[in-house]
Amino acid sequence: MLFTYPVVSLTCNWLNDNIITSLVDGMLAIDGGGTPVAWPNCLPNAVRKRLQGQSGLKTKLKAVWTVYADLTPNQRATVRDVIAQQTNIPTLYRDTALNCAHLNALPAKVRPAVEELAEYAFDKLSSLKVDGRALRDIHFKTIQDSGVKVCPFCGLQNFQPAGLKRNALDHLMPISKYPFVSSDFRNLPPACHDCNSLYKKDTDVLYDSGGKRRSCCDPYSGPAYKVSLLGSRFGEGNTIRGYKMPKWSITLVGKPGFQASTWDAVYSVKLRYEYTLDRDFIDWIKRFALWLVREDSAARSALPPQIAEELPRYIENVVQEGFDDAAFLKAEAFQVIISACADEEIGEETQAWLADFVYYAT
Repeated sequence: MLFTYPVVSLTCNWLNDNIITSLVDGMLAIDGGGTPVAWPNCLPNAVRKRLQGQSGLKTKLKAVWTVYADLTPNQRATVRDVIAQQTNIPTLYRDTALNCAHLNALPAKVRPAVEELAEYAFDKLSSLKVDGRALRDIHFKTIQDSGVKVCPFCGLQNFQPAGLKRNALDHLMPISKYPFVSSDFRNLPPACHDCNSLYKKDTDVLYDSGGKRRSCCDPYSGPAYKVSLLGSRFGEGNTIRGYKMPKWSITLVGKPGFQASTWDAVYSVKLRYEYTLDRDFIDWIKRFALWLVREDSAARSALPPQIAEELPRYIENVVQEGFDDAAFLKAEAFQVIISACADEEIGEETQAWLADFVYYAT
């Protein structure tokens, strides 16, 4: 991730924990030879008034308990172990020594009831309201109020403002595999459409395609990474619109690096950055040229080295820092030009190439 969400946005993150508490309490009552406490007293005191009118929750909990009561002692233990493993977030994200069983580890007869409870709980984030606002809207409004405008998984797409069309919630641990955290906002960071629907989809962040355990970034505590283009080779990449692009070297800088590997594997960020750079690089150069000419019309007659010297000022005053308009990529791309202009072998050629954009800027 490029940055993290504010922890304060998790103050509305109580639904999943309380459903799981009720679910497990009922299971323990069954294990002891009794029955779950009657509705709504089976709900934790703190949320009983908020949830007692949710008849669907009552039905879904009862369905799981009914099947659970028919399981053998060993099967019951398996169910409780899977619940404990899946709900151990955010520790699961970073500690690869911890195993986490999928839905298919549960006895087959209990899976449908568990899946229905998971889907119901997730849907409640959109319809269960506190002070007139749905939980997911409270969550995102807090995130937006902290200044977040773009998707932290890619930095390329803006979020819809709160109150308009809802942004996607990305199940980091997919609901199809980890149903017991289906409504936990710690597992549900907002993500742009491309990250959620085109790239991640149902990908498992905890295990790769070969079943190897991996760690990932916690969307609320990191680690976060910077994108570096250091090492890119000017004029050795793809030919786009008649221009030879740099051969991009994209590095995700930060510690520990293995979490960045998961980020890239799940969201294909390096590939998407390379595509964006190839697509937009020449347009960025043209904008620089227009800016320079507007700043000083005499720039059209300046020498190539003088034009190259204006690049740091352009980065500082125009590109700046941050994530609006892919500034984090744009600034790095201009650093590649600065390095090429200072290179002993290709410096003069690069300066002349850059100067041509200024001389013919319109």
